[in-house]
Amino acid sequence: MNDVPLTRIDWVEAQIRQAILDGELAPGERLITATLSERFSVSPTPLREALQRLAGEGLVEFAAQRGARVTPLSARDRDELAELRKLLEPETAAQAALHGGPEWRALVEATSATLLATLGQATTTPVARELAYRAFYEATAGGCPSTRLRNMSRVVRDQASRYRLAVSDGLDREELATVHRSLVGALLAGRPAEVRTAIEREIVAYESVGLDMTAEPEAAVAPGARG
Repeated sequence: MNDVPLTRIDWVEAQIRQAILDGELAPGERLITATLSERFSVSPTPLREALQRLAGEGLVEFAAQRGARVTPLSARDRDELAELRKLLEPETAAQAALHGGPEWRALVEATSATLLATLGQATTTPVARELAYRAFYEATAGGCPSTRLRNMSRVVRDQASRYRLAVSDGLDREELATVHRSLVGALLAGRPAEVRTAIEREIVAYESVGLDMTAEPEAAVAPGARG
């Protein structure tokens, strides 16, 4: 357990990151310092530092004369994240399938049931489905013995969440549920090759849905510059 207390910068960085990943702060939305300072009850100084950090992750960009905004969605970024996920997530889950114990199995089954429930209900929101999706993969990755691999998978998975949210309503959820059941079966049976195949199929399912980008990106400047 990490007992190191969060600084104000760490805390507000985490809050803004989560708001971006969950779609509360939309792609292309301007990040106005005064508004965010009031929302998160922090002074401008830690807020600006947090935005600089998020710019380093590619979630925020600084545009000339406009200040900071949430980085708009782009087909190039989506494709890059998908390719990285195909490299990292299947291996993380395959290692978990080989090394996960009884507690891991129980957590995988529980989070899988929640995810399948959100996929099967017509009234669930994209955010609810995405939260269940991330919870399942976090539980699955927990069985992987490599801390580095778990962390790298989480970073890419989380950054790709904006794209999953953007196409969530266009998914064939019945097909996705079928792929998910095959993944869980392979995980619990300890069949790493089948785990890899199922995850790649799932990532491709998200890729196959057209991405609607309504905002044209503005010319961005280096993360250290401010308008």
